[in-house]
Amino acid sequence: MSHSTAQQGVTQWRGYTLLLLTLVYTFSVLDRFILGILLPQIKQELLLNDALLGLLTGAAFAVFYASLGVPIARLAERYGRKHIIAICLAIFSVMTAVCGMANSFLGLFLARVGVGIGEAGTTPAATSILSDLYNKQQRAGAMAIVSVGANIGILTGFVVGGFVAAHYGWRAGFFVIGVPGVILAVVLFLTMPEPVRGAVDGLVENDTKAVPDLRATLGFLLQQKSFVWVLAGLTLMVGLSTTTITWLPSLLTRSHGMAADQVGVTLGLAIGLLGPIGTVLVGGFLANHLSARDLRWGAWLSAIGALVLVPCYVFLSLANSGTMAMAAYLIPAILGVFFQGPSLALLQSVTPVTMRATSAAIALFIANMIGLGLGPLSVGLLSDGLNASYGVDSLRYALLIVPCMALAAGYVYWRGSGFILADINRADAASQN
Repeated sequence: MSHSTAQQGVTQWRGYTLLLLTLVYTFSVLDRFILGILLPQIKQELLLNDALLGLLTGAAFAVFYASLGVPIARLAERYGRKHIIAICLAIFSVMTAVCGMANSFLGLFLARVGVGIGEAGTTPAATSILSDLYNKQQRAGAMAIVSVGANIGILTGFVVGGFVAAHYGWRAGFFVIGVPGVILAVVLFLTMPEPVRGAVDGLVENDTKAVPDLRATLGFLLQQKSFVWVLAGLTLMVGLSTTTITWLPSLLTRSHGMAADQVGVTLGLAIGLLGPIGTVLVGGFLANHLSARDLRWGAWLSAIGALVLVPCYVFLSLANSGTMAMAAYLIPAILGVFFQGPSLALLQSVTPVTMRATSAAIALFIANMIGLGLGPLSVGLLSDGLNASYGVDSLRYALLIVPCMALAAGYVYWRGSGFILADINRADAASQN
């Protein structure tokens, strides 16, 4: 069977593949955030202090998740990507269930390390598969739909995790989330097709032996100026979105006296229900529609969205009441991860076929290590520094760093847009050589 015939058969199943990959991302985010809702019971039973809880939620997961993404992506360039996704999904789902069997901090720490290792391999390989099912004009929409898995995962973690923990304990919470992931891994392994690399863009698939090494891949990507600028924008947007989610509950309780349960339900519903609107409509369908006219619209749309967020975040930080703060958060909740679809689509489009999984892993490594790692930390350090002057309100002034990040993101997205068309041509030429 020819590549074109095989690809046509796979493309007919791309809606099914998109659904499976969205579910994989949902479980990835769900397994990542379920720990937060279970921490109070874990702290009480295992007699842990807050520093150890911080290690469980941070280093135990993030370091391995970020650092192992690249080596696993290298495997995805050479071998079946669906197999790697299924194996990684099974690993992090099993390790999530294992968390429920831990009887000590060390056991729980090692189980969380396993979760991070498993999750490291799913997104780069999934991003590469989507790039071989949807062309450059459709790619942002597909990746935006997958990104909705983050909203579903957060909402499910807040609601299901809280309910199960309240009625059956924290161990049951891990079991309830982990077991379905294993089932999904089996279904994906047995039923999801593997697309031909590059065929949807009319590019010739390179032999796996011709896959460039990591140094060559890094060298090429650094020459793609749009890759560097768009990745900078993605990193800033990841940083400001995670910083807001991390510190907004504390802002609402400290400065506005809102109860913890009220904050949890309000934010859970806002992120879970409003987020998909912006992710799909703005970052997906609108990005697809505009990209059909000019591929630079992915960067322009991200820049416009970032600039719209600037006054919203200023108002959020300086609001006089919890009601006003939540009103200011409505637009950021809708635009929470709108940038992810267009950004990842552009990064894939300016990358040659045999480098796409690796480029996705590199992008996620940088965005998570810098954006996720330094964003919340910078606000915390700044808040501590302002405490002597502003007391309980030091956090609201520290959060003014967030609109500054949004302003910077708007600039770098716009700056990178000027190089996109030339970089796409260069990537396509490299794919055919």
